[in-house]
Amino acid sequence: MSTLNVLVIGGSGGIGAELIRQYQLWSAATGQPTQIYATYHNHEPRAESGVNWLHLDLRSTESIALMGEQLQQLQQTQQIQALDHWICCSGYLHGEFGEPEKAMKSLHGEKLLGDFAVNSIGPLLMLQSSLGLLKKSPLAKAAFLSAQVGSIEDNRSGGWYGYRMSKAALNMGIRCAAIECARWRQPPIIVALHPGTTLSGLSQPFTARRSPAPQSAHACAQDLFALINRLTLEHNGQFLRLNGEVIPW
Repeated sequence: MSTLNVLVIGGSGGIGAELIRQYQLWSAATGQPTQIYATYHNHEPRAESGVNWLHLDLRSTESIALMGEQLQQLQQTQQIQALDHWICCSGYLHGEFGEPEKAMKSLHGEKLLGDFAVNSIGPLLMLQSSLGLLKKSPLAKAAFLSAQVGSIEDNRSGGWYGYRMSKAALNMGIRCAAIECARWRQPPIIVALHPGTTLSGLSQPFTARRSPAPQSAHACAQDLFALINRLTLEHNGQFLRLNGEVIPW
């Protein structure tokens, strides 16, 4: 049985860590050999069997380029021959650059640049760095965690400028990549996924009074894992909820 190679970008975050756990449980239950590569930004998680941690700063093109070189080195030394599942769980909503902008008067450049770096530019550059390994898989699956608020058609309330704009930009990049890569000899499945409101560091300040209560990262990861495993070529280039429903762009 060949090894399933998985890359989880943002593996130290709430959803990313739980998704890694889902792969580990599945591997133990099925006997499917699984090798997980996962990225962290600030503090390297504790070492554990079957998980290789790699540092990545999505705001830094140098860090992304270094990650690409590390992946190439792993391929050249035959430690990894292909990437089968590629999942980007990273996202930025609030932090050192400020809070989500509820009105245009709150816009400022550094916050917008930070949003685009983490939510759209960085993830797409990471996909670019991974293409060589994804091409080696008989059915590669690349899933980006996007957000329904990035849907232009679905926007009814406005606000949250930087987050909405950067997720909309991500969605366009995903759609372009899905069309381009469908021409490969072994076409991949590239999708945008809306995880739903989930308890995590990203959403915590904005979910205290939400009704119904947001889902746990564990529940989200369970649904995310199940959806990734049932994706087919027909899903390529789509924007989906975790239950498989299509979201308008």
